[in-house]
Amino acid sequence: MIATEPEIDLFKGLNESQKRAVLATEGRILVLAGAGSGKTKVLTTRTAYLLGQNVDPWRIMAITFTNKSAKEMKERVQKMHPAAYKCWVGTFHSICLRILMPNIHLLGIEKFTPMDESDQRAMVKKVAQQLGLEVDKNIVYNMLSQISLWKSDMISPGEAQSITHGNNDKRDMANVYEAYENQKAIHHYFDFDDLLLKTIRLFQLNPELLGKYQNMFRYIMVDEFQDTNKVQFEIIEMLSAKNKNIFLVGDPDQSIYSFRSAKIENILRYQQMHPDTITFTLQENYRSTQAIVNASNALVENNKMRLDREAFSVGRRGDDIHVFRFNDASREADFVARLIVNIRKTEKKDWKDFAVLYRMNFQSKHLELALRDENIPYKIVGSISFYDRKEIKDIISYVRAAHNLFDDYALKKIINVPKRAIGDKTVDKISAFAEDRKIPFFTALLNIDEVAEQTKINKGTVAKIKNFAAIMDSLSKQAVTGDFSATNFMKALLKETEYLSQFNPEKEEDEARIENIAHLRDYAKHWDMQEKEQNTLAQFVSEISLDGDRDDVDDEDYVTLTSVHSAKGLEWSQTFIIGMEDDTFPHYRSKQKASDLEEERRLMYVAMTRAAERLFCTYSAYKFEYNSQKPVRQKPSPFLDEIPAQYKTVRIQTA
Repeated sequence: MIATEPEIDLFKGLNESQKRAVLATEGRILVLAGAGSGKTKVLTTRTAYLLGQNVDPWRIMAITFTNKSAKEMKERVQKMHPAAYKCWVGTFHSICLRILMPNIHLLGIEKFTPMDESDQRAMVKKVAQQLGLEVDKNIVYNMLSQISLWKSDMISPGEAQSITHGNNDKRDMANVYEAYENQKAIHHYFDFDDLLLKTIRLFQLNPELLGKYQNMFRYIMVDEFQDTNKVQFEIIEMLSAKNKNIFLVGDPDQSIYSFRSAKIENILRYQQMHPDTITFTLQENYRSTQAIVNASNALVENNKMRLDREAFSVGRRGDDIHVFRFNDASREADFVARLIVNIRKTEKKDWKDFAVLYRMNFQSKHLELALRDENIPYKIVGSISFYDRKEIKDIISYVRAAHNLFDDYALKKIINVPKRAIGDKTVDKISAFAEDRKIPFFTALLNIDEVAEQTKINKGTVAKIKNFAAIMDSLSKQAVTGDFSATNFMKALLKETEYLSQFNPEKEEDEARIENIAHLRDYAKHWDMQEKEQNTLAQFVSEISLDGDRDDVDDEDYVTLTSVHSAKGLEWSQTFIIGMEDDTFPHYRSKQKASDLEEERRLMYVAMTRAAERLFCTYSAYKFEYNSQKPVRQKPSPFLDEIPAQYKTVRIQTA
């Protein structure tokens, strides 16, 4: 059904394709939205339009891929309709968390704590060592990645052990997977994958609950549909099965996350799975010049796994794409830095108008040195975030431990923060006692006299441990009495732990830490004011655990350095893609499978379409390999040849 046009003009600035997509409110809708085609505008306008048609806001769910995108969407719709804040807008993880919180008891679970990445690494390392495996940082990372891939494909530990029979390395990972899941269950931990898997399990075991949410969500919208994995797709299918009103927005040409288990088949074959699907195509690119759009189209058309969609630019033709060849990476970096300075000066640009993209993170090394030499301010997207700062992680650990006294990792992080003269050796003794008795770490703290008698912990330390246990017990009890207030809880936490006593406000670095904690207290105040289904510490700790998105790019004036993967969804006036050598971009591993090479080409397409006005592609002819005395010749990326000659200018720089 195509809805009638509203009297209030929400459609100002929309083109005809966007307008038709917004007005198609009923049934299965697939919107193929290319780079720079205004898909966010379509999603926000459609939400406001539904609200204007007297749809209850809680019947609308919009799923985004980052917390930042969800926040932006809420703010934009709020400007168009006052009831927007009551819509369910969030990531898959935050939406599932919101469903799990009031219903987790139906799985026989009293409470749970979302894990962060450091907890996951620590647990995988521990269980791997208990299984007699040698592990280092890279091995732990690979194990976690494989476990996440299995979970995203809905493969259980038992199934993983079956499919890895005969492959010793993978079999070891499967055994670690099983031990990891068992450990999580003991401590009531959920990792990010669990939030989705447990939601599916909840619906499978409780069809009446699934029916409640199916009835509740009359309209479901999903952004970046091309990046969904098997679990996410299953959640969408379950929730939309009754009303069949689902609005999927995506671009198969920008599917670049197969290494995170994204399934491009979800978007390519959706219409085959659901023949009643209506498809709309957004072809107008409002970001890039005609030269960039035409060149990127020509490149990605070399892929076979795609849906036909011809984008065109509504802007001017613009400059040719500039391709530069250098002798080595050092000269390449120096040239890029000088060119940025020159363009900024002659064209009155800001530093933030510039971005340098690369396929691999290590490629920023020479560039950083060159930017420093030219006194160019820069920031690497993905560097330390607010939630990675020590003082913030400390406070969050306190909040987590108060919520779940079985949260061993959180307790161990804060037992000596601020310093209580409880050293690592003492913590190791208590941990060993707990593991031997198969009891949680906090239970061992409550029995510290017995622990001390067996492990020779002195009386002074025992007294400090008892004091810490009393503080945590008090905070835990405060969290469950009366109406929970995050503001009051944070105030009590800082007072009872005396956390701020370790800082000297006269020191600049300590002043910054105190200010960061003040920001966290402001977060608590803001949280208290929001309308929620539950006001509990469990809700607070779960939301704060998910809120640390690392995709923020603020408004300060600096040149952005980022991998192409991290650049997705962003744009800059002047964009550089450096290190465009064969076996780097495309990556040498992609040469084994045609599907992998096509994903690399899509990655190049994403990189090119980040540029609004001007695009530069650079590469080096030679490089020094490890322990090599002579430079090794490199071939330029084959993707450069796939850019038609009429859209590029190639230059060889000899100095």
